[in-house]
Amino acid sequence: MAVGTSPRAWLVGATVAVLTTAPATAQTIRPLVSEYQGRARGRLELVNSSAQPLNVVLEPRGFTVDEEGAVSDKPLPEQVHLKLSAMSVRIPAQQSRFIFYEATADRSPAWFVLYANFTGYPRAQFNGLNIQLELPHFVYLLPKERWKAEDVRVGSVEVQREAHKVVIFVENHGQQFGRIDAVVVRGPQRKVSAQGFPLFPGNRKRLELDWDSNEAPAAVSLKSREFSFEQEISTENR
Repeated sequence: MAVGTSPRAWLVGATVAVLTTAPATAQTIRPLVSEYQGRARGRLELVNSSAQPLNVVLEPRGFTVDEEGAVSDKPLPEQVHLKLSAMSVRIPAQQSRFIFYEATADRSPAWFVLYANFTGYPRAQFNGLNIQLELPHFVYLLPKERWKAEDVRVGSVEVQREAHKVVIFVENHGQQFGRIDAVVVRGPQRKVSAQGFPLFPGNRKRLELDWDSNEAPAAVSLKSREFSFEQEISTENR
């Protein structure tokens, strides 16, 4: 998922750009995404691969994802109840620490993100800048009920012939969260594919794929862990 254009996102992008120009400053949060049915009892690992100790502060937040896949943060939803084993840790050089958490939601599906804010970088190493690195851990609290093929459909399809692109919208009309593992757009003699993506309830995903063919696409295939189907593209939505 791409990061959106909130003030937080601009800061994160600038920080990452600075850190990637310096040696031995790799920090990691893992896993990036965790999914649970009902109550979450999980952990995340904070890795400090640098040559100096760093401080890390955890910040729980909510988030939304737009049709382009950009993430924007918001306050932690009131329906999410979260307990953390620690809100901050100090990690020695070349070591890691685990943070354990429990989370429930009054209604599911629900989701939130734990931002790990790394600080303590030598200012001299970055021309006097006070550097902070922010890494996310996304958590999904899901019901036992899974989404169904009838919840998902391909909306409008647009062929941009001059740009050699095809734009499609995949829509989730159901109440459940799910993930599309693969998308294939095919014509009589042409086929292109796209990587998977999450699809939120009542949301849609915009996909722009290369299409260097004069023929119009004829069908779109969608595959998830729960189902797969192919939807023909009518003349009206090409």
